[in-house]
Amino acid sequence: MAISTETQLAEVIERLKAVGTDVADVELKSGREGFPESARTMSAFSNTHGGTIVYGIRENTFHPVRDLDVKAIQNGCAQAAREQLEPPIMADIRVLPFEGSSVVVANIPEASPRQKPVYVRREGRQRGSYLRTGDGDHALTLYEVDRLVENERRHATHDMALVHDAILDDLDAAALEQWIRRIRLHAFGRVQTLSDEELMLNRRVIAWDDEGVLRPTMAGLLALGTYPQKFFPRIRVTFASYPSPIKADATATQRYLDRLEIDGNIPEMVVATVAAISRNIRHGAVIEGALRHDVTDYPLVAVREAVANALLHRDYSPEGTASPVLVELYPNRLEITNPGGLFGSLTVHDLLVGAFPVARNAALSNILGDVAYSSPEDEGNVVENLGTGMRIILEELERSGMRPPLMENSLDWFSITFFRRTDENPDRRAYVMDDRRNAVLQSVRKMGEPSARDLSQALGVSLQTVRKYLNELLESGEIVPIGKPHSPNRRYRAS
Repeated sequence: MAISTETQLAEVIERLKAVGTDVADVELKSGREGFPESARTMSAFSNTHGGTIVYGIRENTFHPVRDLDVKAIQNGCAQAAREQLEPPIMADIRVLPFEGSSVVVANIPEASPRQKPVYVRREGRQRGSYLRTGDGDHALTLYEVDRLVENERRHATHDMALVHDAILDDLDAAALEQWIRRIRLHAFGRVQTLSDEELMLNRRVIAWDDEGVLRPTMAGLLALGTYPQKFFPRIRVTFASYPSPIKADATATQRYLDRLEIDGNIPEMVVATVAAISRNIRHGAVIEGALRHDVTDYPLVAVREAVANALLHRDYSPEGTASPVLVELYPNRLEITNPGGLFGSLTVHDLLVGAFPVARNAALSNILGDVAYSSPEDEGNVVENLGTGMRIILEELERSGMRPPLMENSLDWFSITFFRRTDENPDRRAYVMDDRRNAVLQSVRKMGEPSARDLSQALGVSLQTVRKYLNELLESGEIVPIGKPHSPNRRYRAS
């Protein structure tokens, strides 16, 4: 929050007194001996969320500096903002009264994504870019600077890079054939006149190297390759299921309940990751009236979208490829984290309000939009490229009566956290069953005297499955039959 009044200044100083030091958005500098070095702090505030530098208050006592040279501080502040930083920034500089003295307040706005990183000219961009963390200014790593520059250009090309050690045989022939067939089936215009090779070149699946040899691109291998990890061993999903809500819980007798390194191309990794999550969470049924709905701790359609997004939008720069996507399942939550933060000007708020996402990996997104996906939960394309992924996640959670996800973003990573379904909502006129057997029993009780076919249609499961559980319930004496044993009109009622 910018400080523009005497009252706001007094409130901020009281807050600093309470914690005993500077905070993330406020820096005190005494200025007793003239204008102090400030360019690094201005850079840090500009590259983070903005902040305020207050000149003329001692950091250790929070008392004002008497006889502060206000004019010199104002001039020094303006000069630092305009001449010592690249790009120059517009600082809001004010003189405010504080405990009988005058202090200088410089409000530093956050720079736009296209301006970042704001750096100290004399130190250069690689060494002179800073970030505000806690109460200090910290130099950005080369990786963080690279991500900001990438956002500034609003176009990353790492996924289009040629993989020089790869050959065309490293592409999955069956997957490639299906991809080409799907494009020709749904596309119109010039696509229909292109050869398969021209189509693959135009969609950045392959490219010519300097010696005139066709080779797969990174995007081509990730979407349609037989085994991309041959060239990028850390582009994978690391899945872990923990017995405790705390990852490094020293009291836990078992470190992992399950742990997998999931590789393959992106469609394969999505399917395998969702399967691993599904295997490690509870499955049950909700009975609403006479209808049964399968339920899980987390709606798997939403989970699939999150996993696909993590693999599509992750950072594929040379530095980013050293880290996998992390999928971590705890007793109370599911966390999915990918290398690289949100791209361009996109924010977490934008995702929540349905803003159309900016694609970091445009070529990969374009290819995956025509790659088929199929699992027990749903089917379609790996991505739709319609900006609907987050909307699907939010709608699935709302439909399941679950809270929205927590999304966190930094230059280095982006994470989305799902919170496990709870069945303590008093407004839900339903109850969760441990298995399908109980779902069948409760449906018999609610429907009166249903037939096996009635139950199959109401519960959404096969007739064979229904008959299996009916036989178990008959043997246990929980239901009784009405009609001949092999008659299709045989009905059942609760005993």
